[in-house]
Amino acid sequence: MPASYMYATPHIDNFHREREEEPGTVMFDMHVHSTYSNDSIIDIRTIVGSWKKTGILPLVCDHDSITGSQKVYSEIRRTDPDIPLILAEEILTADGEIIGAFLNEEIAPGISAEETLDIIEDQGAISIVPHPFCTFRSTAIDNGALNRIAERIDIIEGYNARTPDSVENRMGQVFAGRFGKPVSVGSDAHTPVELATNYIRINQFSTPDELFRSLPGGTVHFNPAPQEVHEFTIMFKKLRRECGIAGLQGNIETLLQNAGIVYP
Repeated sequence: MPASYMYATPHIDNFHREREEEPGTVMFDMHVHSTYSNDSIIDIRTIVGSWKKTGILPLVCDHDSITGSQKVYSEIRRTDPDIPLILAEEILTADGEIIGAFLNEEIAPGISAEETLDIIEDQGAISIVPHPFCTFRSTAIDNGALNRIAERIDIIEGYNARTPDSVENRMGQVFAGRFGKPVSVGSDAHTPVELATNYIRINQFSTPDELFRSLPGGTVHFNPAPQEVHEFTIMFKKLRRECGIAGLQGNIETLLQNAGIVYP
């Protein structure tokens, strides 16, 4: 499979929006990464273009940065000012990753999960624990920390398309049910081919509280990501470490060739 496959957008190109969409609802992919995450190759224009084509609203939550969400929502709200400004960030706490959504300011990584939740709450934002039981990721939240903060977390990601083991997604769903938390659905997209593949259809919302209350009644559309996206991301991160790439520049296939890597 050529590296250029990761730039393909088959789900976007072939997406047929319902002519009679369910009134008062929105399709929401609650975990998307832009090039402001150092392991993603999806530029801002592609994310906005996906939304325009499919109507699937992206929650852009880059690693330790709100810049991607600022830029995406600036463009989206230029087209539709009624869409709320949702600044989000996937924060690497000392205990693993937590997403803050509806933030006012960026939150620094490296502090405890409890301190991170304090800041999220102080900003009037909501917290999401992404891929809580995924053993594939070293950055997933520590189980001990998760149990400590379970009562304080607002949302548990119960459907993460990049979690390779379906049992681990199910564990997130069960954990959410145990603590009475709503679940979110996320593509966790890092490549364009993953866009427009996963979302939850919920009632339209404008505030964190409205989003929180809409999730339990949502309809889940979930499609696990192909194994190739994991392999590509691992290679891309390795290239950035070894080549000192400050940002996404040039063609990924060329970068792979220059690094002496043959992508299958």
